[in-house]
Amino acid sequence: MSKVTFEEDELAVVALFQENTRKDTIDILKDTLEALEETKEDPLEDDLLETIASAISKLQMIEDKYYYSLDLNRYLNNLEDDAYEE
Repeated sequence: MSKVTFEEDELAVVALFQENTRKDTIDILKDTLEALEETKEDPLEDDLLETIASAISKLQMIEDKYYYSLDLNRYLNNLEDDAYEE
C-alpha cells in the first residue's frame, strides 16, 4: 500500500467540507434539543419519534449539501492537467 500525501488544495477542500458539516451538525443538534426542552409536558412517543426522525433526516442531508457545493470540477481538471505535464 502506498503512502498517501495530500497537497495543499486537497487539504483545503477537506477542511472546508469538515468545517461546514461540523457547524451544521451542531446547529441541528442544538435546535433539536431546544425543541425537546421547550416541551412543557412529557412528549408523546409519536411526537418524540417524529422530532428525532426529522433531526436524523437533516443530519443525513448535510453531507450531500456540502459535497455538491464544493468546486470539485475545477480541482479535478487541475489534477488532469498536472498529469499531462509530467
